[in-house]
Amino acid sequence: MNPDLLKNRKFQIAGIAIVALVVLLAVFVALKNTNLSSQKINTNILPTEIPIPTISPDELGLTMEAGPKGQTVIVTVANTTGISAIEYELQYLAEGSLPRGAIGQIDLDNSPASKEITLGSCSDVCHYDKNVSDIKVVLKITKDDGSVFQSSATLDSL
Repeated sequence: MNPDLLKNRKFQIAGIAIVALVVLLAVFVALKNTNLSSQKINTNILPTEIPIPTISPDELGLTMEAGPKGQTVIVTVANTTGISAIEYELQYLAEGSLPRGAIGQIDLDNSPASKEITLGSCSDVCHYDKNVSDIKVVLKITKDDGSVFQSSATLDSL
């Protein structure tokens, strides 16, 4: 056999093998990209709010009244049976249009459960808000079984 012919044949076989390898690699990459694009997660989905079921203020015995000197409000929950926790968010307007608020928890050790909430800020000395109006408290009620409810009460002014 001719040595040049043998060299040519080796180059041809090597060339065919390289071309076949490149084709297989291209097919593999194309299939992988197709699978990835079909598995993309739609990131344009916006989260939806799930409404929290409500409990009527009457069912809880929920009341809110002005505290002494109009510097606090007293939130009371008379019926705490089956309740493991109560959180509150108090919102109001001060000086006519300045939005203010407070958040916290109502201690359930006593029955009825009650919380006196300062309308202002206290750090060494208390500074009470003036001309308070549109007072609203929203309660987050957690039951013993872990279910969550809300309730609310309002006061127009002090």
